[in-house]
Amino acid sequence: PEDSPDTTQTVESVISHLSPSNKETITVTLHGATNLPACKDGSEPWPYVVVKTTSEEAKNQDSKAVTSVTSEPTKAPIWGDTVTVEIQAEDVGREDVILKVVDNNKKEELLFYQIPIKYLRVFHPYHFELVKPNKTGKANEDTAKTQLYATVVRKGSFIPRQVDGNHRALEVFVRGINEPLINNPSPMVVIARVVPNYMEFKVSQLNQDPASLGLPFTPLSFPIPSVMNFDVAQVSQNGCPQLSKPGGPPELPLWNQSFLFQGRDGATNFSEDAALVLEYYALTSMKGGESWTFSKPLGVSVLPLKSHLYPEMLTGKGLNGLRIERLPITDTKLKTINGEAPTVDLSFQLLSSERPENFLTPNNSKVLPTLDPKILEEKLGSIHESWSKATVSSTVNSSTSICQEAEGEPQMPQMPHEMEINSYRQAIQTMAEDILSLRKHARVLEAENRMLRNHLIQEEMEEEQDNADKTQKLMSMRQKLLLSELDTKKLRDTVQHLQNELIRKNDREKELLLYQTQQPQAALLKRPQDKLQKMKALEETVRHQEKVIEKMEGLLKNKLQERSEPLPNRLQGKPGRVFPMLSASGLPQDPTGENLPVDLYSVLLAENSRLRAELDKSRQQSAPIILQQQALPDLLTNTSDKINLLAKLEQAQNRILSLESQLEDSARRWGREKQDLATQLQEQENGLGHPSNSIIADQPNSSTHAKDYSRPSKLDPLMPSSETKVIKPSNSQQT
Repeated sequence: PEDSPDTTQTVESVISHLSPSNKETITVTLHGATNLPACKDGSEPWPYVVVKTTSEEAKNQDSKAVTSVTSEPTKAPIWGDTVTVEIQAEDVGREDVILKVVDNNKKEELLFYQIPIKYLRVFHPYHFELVKPNKTGKANEDTAKTQLYATVVRKGSFIPRQVDGNHRALEVFVRGINEPLINNPSPMVVIARVVPNYMEFKVSQLNQDPASLGLPFTPLSFPIPSVMNFDVAQVSQNGCPQLSKPGGPPELPLWNQSFLFQGRDGATNFSEDAALVLEYYALTSMKGGESWTFSKPLGVSVLPLKSHLYPEMLTGKGLNGLRIERLPITDTKLKTINGEAPTVDLSFQLLSSERPENFLTPNNSKVLPTLDPKILEEKLGSIHESWSKATVSSTVNSSTSICQEAEGEPQMPQMPHEMEINSYRQAIQTMAEDILSLRKHARVLEAENRMLRNHLIQEEMEEEQDNADKTQKLMSMRQKLLLSELDTKKLRDTVQHLQNELIRKNDREKELLLYQTQQPQAALLKRPQDKLQKMKALEETVRHQEKVIEKMEGLLKNKLQERSEPLPNRLQGKPGRVFPMLSASGLPQDPTGENLPVDLYSVLLAENSRLRAELDKSRQQSAPIILQQQALPDLLTNTSDKINLLAKLEQAQNRILSLESQLEDSARRWGREKQDLATQLQEQENGLGHPSNSIIADQPNSSTHAKDYSRPSKLDPLMPSSETKVIKPSNSQQT
């Protein structure tokens, strides 16, 4: 939504000439408009103006710089309000000031103007006539008549120094009219200007020059065609007029308005021809129509800024200024209650600091030295008699006398000697004044020439700097172009890489889908193959166990044969051996003829024969099962036979392991007993130890003891597992 106006808004009584530090202030005075466009529904607009910066517009922030709303709907409004916006000094080159005319009822935007701030000269009052074209860029019959009149002033935080002057600006403070008026119906406004030559200014007004009448407006169309529309002449013959706020009441107008004239309009214009011109206009004289302007002024006040005013201004303490209490208003029909022409009270001072602390106010202007009215009347005199009247009259008299002598007319009787001397003196004085004025004029021209030369040099330097800046900008643009090309190439490579990745991902997705479709078939094929591999592993295990059993049977047979032989036969041929020898199976032989238990070997032989029979039976059953699996892999549904075989195989393996452990224990005992017997035999041979009967008597006990320890324990068979495992032989079996 657009910013709503503050209908109770009032113009500030004192306008500051400087902005805060590190900021700039844009002051906009909205005078009026003509031929505003109607609303979208065709109704007459009820307008007000919103002023904001481009950054505020981009952020959609509400602006406080809003004018009042007109008293009634109209297409030719008159506001006269002054609003201000502030921006940071470093953002001047990027910011624009925006003026929007908005309808109060519909909140509809009627007009939109955007003015670049960087093109505005600091402290110069721009009086713009803003012309808005249509959407096609060309002003048609309707939009060409739509115009907005505004005064824009860009205020800096300090006053810049002039090239050829010690002072920076001239401040003029207009207080108000001194006597009550009897024939003033409305409030008045003041247009103040400093002109370098008052006589030429009067000639321009007589010739109806628009730049010298009222408040001249500069047309500014949009979009802005050229920067030259904001160019300001170094010296203006008609000055730079400034408009005050309305002063009231009508009976005794009071303004308390301060005007700042900076540059050539200010402190450097104290000469014989310069003057301060104040024009008074009625507030109701502002007319709407084809052109918005002021009508004929109600009166004029002229203060000649002659050279002898400069030392007078420097005599005061503190402020370098003067006060004039009764400056007459001429060319007017206004009358006071005494029937005389009104007078105005004003003050002015020179500013030499870049940030003056004391601007003129109603209080401090009273302490300024007052200009003596006698000096004002004698030395300043009437403005109509102060410029070159004596020179003109003397020139006319001399030309008339020359013409009379040429025509031969009778001359007047000669004057007395004293009158002739006085006339010569008067002519010499006139010539001296002319010479002095010419010298002063020459000095002014020389100073102006110096200033123009400096300005020309400065412009050349600025032009060179601009060319360097343009070259630098061109180089930076080329670098940016190269960087953008590199970025484009990188982006293309990235796009190509992503396309390749996308193709690869699509291929992988196809492979995955194909794999997912083929996986169930592969699982069905793998099941019979796993069954065949398990059967082959089972056969190999059975063969290995058969070999182990055969070796154990051989060992048992050897042990039985050794037992069946008598002890003396076994000891014959081996008298030199003290320790028993190990057999091929790793078990020690019995050299002492120990009566080992025969039941143990018989039990082992019976168990081995049973195991052999079971192995033969399992071999006979496994062959048809394998053939049946190879021939009909899909018809194998009953696995009970296979489970029984596995259970029997595990039971046999456990039985073999238990037998091996019992054999190892028996071999250790046999070894110890044989060692004891060998030791006893050696003792008997050497005549030591006990008799041989003791050895025979001890044999039954030892055999009985061995029989008790060699009795096999009952082993519980292992439960068959659900999965077929490949059973590896132990170390003893491999051996």
